[in-house]
Amino acid sequence: MIEKMKKITLLVSEKNRAKFVSKLRKEGVVHVKHVKAPTAHDITFVEDKLSKMEKLIAMLAPYKGKAAKDKAGVACGERAILDIAEKVSEACREKRECTQNIRTLRKQAQWFETWGAFDPADLDIVKGKGVKVKFYRLNKHQFTELGKDPRYHIVKKEKGYIYLAFVSMEDGEEVPLDESIPPDQSPEQIKEDINALEQINNGIDEYLAERAASIEAIKECEKKLRKEHESLQVRFGMKEEGKFSYLQGFCPARFAEKIVDMAKSHGLGYIIEDPDDPDETPTHITNPKWVSIIDPVFRFMNTLPGYNEFDISPYFLIFFSVFFAMLIGDAGYGAIFLVATFLIRLKFRHLPWEPFFLMYLLSTCTIIWGVITGTYFGVEKIAELPVLNSLVIQKISSFAGDNQNFIIYICFIIGVVQLTLAHTLRALRVINSVRALAQVGWILILWGMFFTAGTLVIARPFPPFAIYPLVAGIVLVLFFTNPDKGIVKGALSTLGNLPLSVIGAFSDIVSYLRLFAVGYATVIVAGSFNSMAVGGGIKSVMGGLAAAIILFLGHTLNIILGFMAVIVHGIRLNMLEFSGHLDMQWSGKKYDPFREHEAIPE
Repeated sequence: MIEKMKKITLLVSEKNRAKFVSKLRKEGVVHVKHVKAPTAHDITFVEDKLSKMEKLIAMLAPYKGKAAKDKAGVACGERAILDIAEKVSEACREKRECTQNIRTLRKQAQWFETWGAFDPADLDIVKGKGVKVKFYRLNKHQFTELGKDPRYHIVKKEKGYIYLAFVSMEDGEEVPLDESIPPDQSPEQIKEDINALEQINNGIDEYLAERAASIEAIKECEKKLRKEHESLQVRFGMKEEGKFSYLQGFCPARFAEKIVDMAKSHGLGYIIEDPDDPDETPTHITNPKWVSIIDPVFRFMNTLPGYNEFDISPYFLIFFSVFFAMLIGDAGYGAIFLVATFLIRLKFRHLPWEPFFLMYLLSTCTIIWGVITGTYFGVEKIAELPVLNSLVIQKISSFAGDNQNFIIYICFIIGVVQLTLAHTLRALRVINSVRALAQVGWILILWGMFFTAGTLVIARPFPPFAIYPLVAGIVLVLFFTNPDKGIVKGALSTLGNLPLSVIGAFSDIVSYLRLFAVGYATVIVAGSFNSMAVGGGIKSVMGGLAAAIILFLGHTLNIILGFMAVIVHGIRLNMLEFSGHLDMQWSGKKYDPFREHEAIPE
């Protein structure tokens, strides 16, 4: 349920503004709307410190837990932490330079692995005696083109390449190839330099690990700074009027009395009124626990209804459970989900409870659908066992060859019922207006399209009576969608989009066909892997092992595809078809009160 909100205006004397902000945070129920852009030197100063702390935490995070056991974190003050931030930043810069130098030296060491170990200084010695030595790497074709020459000395042949030393007594002689220039240092000196740099790096790592032992204290300081930043933004987001300042915001109507009590006890002026702009009013949703288990799905999609829109949580939960069961469609898979959820819950009791209870529900629904359709890992013979066979509804059995049209018909029924619910909710919202008749018209059109879909898709006879609600629905939509413009003008303005909208309603109902198609595909894929694994029988230990691997990988893939189908199709039917008929824009702004603690008050 989307809670009813109140718009709050609080007036305070300029000299008491800072104290007022502290009291407002303590109450923790007002979602603050800045009356003006909060700008001040104090805000910039705190933001600079926050930026340094965020960077410090990011730099120390990889070293968390790597300090020696006798090194424990210490409580750090803000000044000390900012000093640490400067030193850590310098240490990280030095480590980057060391790492880059090590990388360069290792590349130089690789040169000697190819050409052999020698001291490059020797080349200068022979050069002083008039002998010049150069090195080239070339392929066989290039070597052939060079021809034979006593000045060419093959050092090594490797992987189709020839490593060539060119020795000359004359100045200016060149080989028309790219020269491979040796490093300036000897291999021994390079190795010593690498070791020295690695020791420096190790020392830096030890220092950073020691600093990382205090990362929790740093995070605590950052949290305090963030609260200070929020307070400053609230304080300087107020507007001054002479010797007074005022603040605006929103809170749930049930908390309005707390605002009145605070205002009276601290001598504040206040105005409490209904919001005048739904677009700037935050949305606060509260639901019973059985409904709130669907919240993780909305958080995953990062969607929130606008203040004047609908909270579809209970309807989403019900239909999503049905869609999940039909798309996965296998009691065996449902049992795996149920057991896996239970075991993970035992292991991670500290995690939020909602996702686990949602999976309990979805797994149970999948098991029920799998049982009544006789689907257990795609094996038909399991459903033929005496007890399980009695639970199968033959009309929707996964292995009956002549019931596909009936299952498609059920999908259409689910679709028209869900879309009818959408227009019923819209009609109830404007029940005191003639606009409600337009929503009734859409309900009639939907049922007319339902019968049309049955005729065109699965060749069910179109009932003669269905034409009457279809025509009546079109008339109601035509004349009552825009009644403010008058009967004639309203009908003409609606007429332009009506044909496409009716076709869209037909398309939306047919869209529910995906429930059958994906669920049926899941059964076929499972059966195919079963046949691949054991269709020819198991005649040896290796054959049994191969069959087990095929079954495991095949059903794992099928489960993954099933989850992808749930995300693509199960969520889509709720968020596109159903929400589209509700005219949802998902334009909500989350209710985030200015408060002391992270939890939003209940």
